[in-house]
Amino acid sequence: MVVRELPKLETWVRFPSPAPLLISLIYLYDLNGLWLTFLAQGDFGDIVCRVMRCIPFILLVFPTVLSALSADKPHPSTSSQVRLASWWMTRHAEKMAVIEAANDPKKETKVELLMVGDSITQNFDKGGPGESVWQKNFAPLNALNLGFGGDRTNHVLWRLDHLPKLKTAPKAASLMIGTNNICWGSDHPRQAADGVQAIAKKLNEMYPEMKILVVAVFPRRRELVHPHRREIIELNSYLPKLLESIPNVSYVDIGPKFLDDKGQLSKEMMPDTTHPSTKGHEIWAEAIVPTLKRLMGKK
Repeated sequence: MVVRELPKLETWVRFPSPAPLLISLIYLYDLNGLWLTFLAQGDFGDIVCRVMRCIPFILLVFPTVLSALSADKPHPSTSSQVRLASWWMTRHAEKMAVIEAANDPKKETKVELLMVGDSITQNFDKGGPGESVWQKNFAPLNALNLGFGGDRTNHVLWRLDHLPKLKTAPKAASLMIGTNNICWGSDHPRQAADGVQAIAKKLNEMYPEMKILVVAVFPRRRELVHPHRREIIELNSYLPKLLESIPNVSYVDIGPKFLDDKGQLSKEMMPDTTHPSTKGHEIWAEAIVPTLKRLMGKK
């Protein structure tokens, strides 16, 4: 029997094929050595020897090949995804109604500022710890609260895809999102940062003249060494570079304003180590409202 020469390893790396995986499986499917023993005693002995010498390299390279093949596939953090929850749909419908009213010339509703985010932003709503801060600082700017508790970047993308377009473009938008992607989700910090970038791009596509202020994800947990805190720091570290090429987008990190001189997050600022107290909302507003007013052309 003629034994064909095996392809060179360089060929496998350059042109991925199932061959390395199949050979690796044969090696792993040893059944106490009986299978390889049978092959070694036949005409395929030379091939088996070659395979066994290649196994370590194959097992090292194949995961890299798989990673390269899947690199172009969109990650969930950058893909629009709906949440099948009645309260979520109801809240989304309420926001649609506000925009429809703003588009109706017979009504006096105005939407000049979009506040986009998760539960941290939703807490500006009536009954939340930030209600009084909203009424004082954001209501006069004709802001629409697009914060939805538990949302990740993919959920925000769906909501933006399914909102009526305002006939008069908002003057500005504030965006803070991503904490749920990493702290309660399965995303890596870079994947969550890609989701933030996707939302900023989406907002710019919807309203090209609108100014967008991306706020760094707020710190979570008391101690600096907590994994959630470290993941958020990493996520935020990617944002300046990811956002720099998007028109009309600026970035600000106000997280340190919530921390003491040791880098700890106090109960006064965030009682549950995630959501700002009324005091925390006041600091938030003081930090970004002047910038938002400038972006909106307001005094």
